[in-house]
Amino acid sequence: RTTAALRRELGEGAPRLGDSLYRDIERAPRTFNPLKVPKALQAALPFKTKPKLEAARKGGKKSLEQRRAVVLEPGERRAATLLQQLNAIRNDKAAKRRDQQARRGVEKAKKAAKEEAWRGQLNKERRKDRYREQGQAEKRKAMAAEGGGRMAKKARKKERD
Repeated sequence: RTTAALRRELGEGAPRLGDSLYRDIERAPRTFNPLKVPKALQAALPFKTKPKLEAARKGGKKSLEQRRAVVLEPGERRAATLLQQLNAIRNDKAAKRRDQQARRGVEKAKKAAKEEAWRGQLNKERRKDRYREQGQAEKRKAMAAEGGGRMAKKARKKERD
């Protein structure tokens, strides 16, 4: 008989190791550090979006924000403030990145202009050399056609002797 058949008769399942069983994962709740907005960015922000640390009011007076009809719950308020601050930080980083890219673009344009000027000068010199060589070649052809030039002189000298 097979092992499976014996187990079926005895009403036992396959052996299980305790380590192999699934267990619920127990995690401690995560706590995040408070968001720190740089001082330079805080100074540049409009008053509405600046992080505020209000002192407790005397006499139990409520501020206008607390007295108004539509009041956000503390969790919602914190979430909205956090989102606003995160957006401000993101916008600040994006502005810095744009400035840096603009600076790099200017540097790249300067470098390209410098290289273009150098290349133009090099091409000018090469053209000059090519035209000079062409002129010399034409001069040699003309001398040969007229019967002049070094080789023609040697040939005449031989004829005289």
